[in-house]
Formats: sequence, structure tokens, C-alpha cells
Amino acid sequence: MADEKELTAQSDEQVQQTTNTAEKTAAENRRARKALKELTRDDDGQVRTNVSLRSILGGDILAGGWFRRQFWYIVMLVAMAVVYVSNRYYCQQEMITASRLNDTLADRRYKALTISSQIKEMTRRSVIEEQLTDSTLKTSNMPLLNLPVAQSDTATEE
Repeated sequence: MADEKELTAQSDEQVQQTTNTAEKTAAENRRARKALKELTRDDDGQVRTNVSLRSILGGDILAGGWFRRQFWYIVMLVAMAVVYVSNRYYCQQEMITASRLNDTLADRRYKALTISSQIKEMTRRSVIEEQLTDSTLKTSNMPLLNLPVAQSDTATEE
């Protein structure tokens, strides 16, 4: 007997839970329908009862009061999106220009280093002597002379 009462109490609870869940779902559906009607309502208070995909895609929702109230907000969002995209494009162009200029700078530095190396090689003593073979100028065979300078001579010059 006690088991039968417990089983009946449990089944009553399950029925109650199912009923509560169904009521919640129905309430959510009513709220969703009400919100859709709000979006498609005209300013004079008339509510369109025949909301279909065709009416949404046809632009009827754009004539509703909600869209007219939010028009400037939507325009602002679109303008901000345009500014964001154009700013990103400009930044990318600047990065490409900077990269190109860095590459050009590196190339010119390498060329300057190469030319400097060539100039140093061309001004070596041995290269100059080879170029002056027909000239009367010759390399001295005598060693360099160190001339002594007195301390008094350097002090007077300063």
C-alpha cells in the first residue's frame, strides 16, 4: 500500500514537472510572437498578423516603427564599420610602403659597402704602382726617416 502511494506521488510530480515545462515553453513562444509583432507594428498601432518570409525579405519590416526609431543608430554603426575598414586598409598600405622602403635602404647600404670596398682596393699602394708603370714616378727605396722634434718647438707653435 505504501509503495502504491509513493508511486502515485512520484507520477503526480512528473506530471506537474511536465506541465510546468510545457507552460514555460508556451510562455516563451508567446513572448517571441509578441516581440515579432512589435517589430512589424506600424506607428498607428496596427499589428500585422501575416508575417511571412516574403514580407521580411520584401522589406515590409523596414517600414515598421522599430526600424524607424533605430535608423540613425544603424546609420552610425554602418559609418563606424566603413571608418574601421578604411583605417585598416590605410594601415596596411603604410606597412607595405615601410617594408618596401626598408628593402630599398638595405639594398642601397649593400651597394655603398661594395663601392667603398672597390675604392679601397683601387687606392692601395700596389694597385697605384701598377698603374704608374709608364710614369717617371717611382717608389722610394730608402727607408722612412724620423726627424726629432724638440719640446721647445712644439710649445711655441701652440
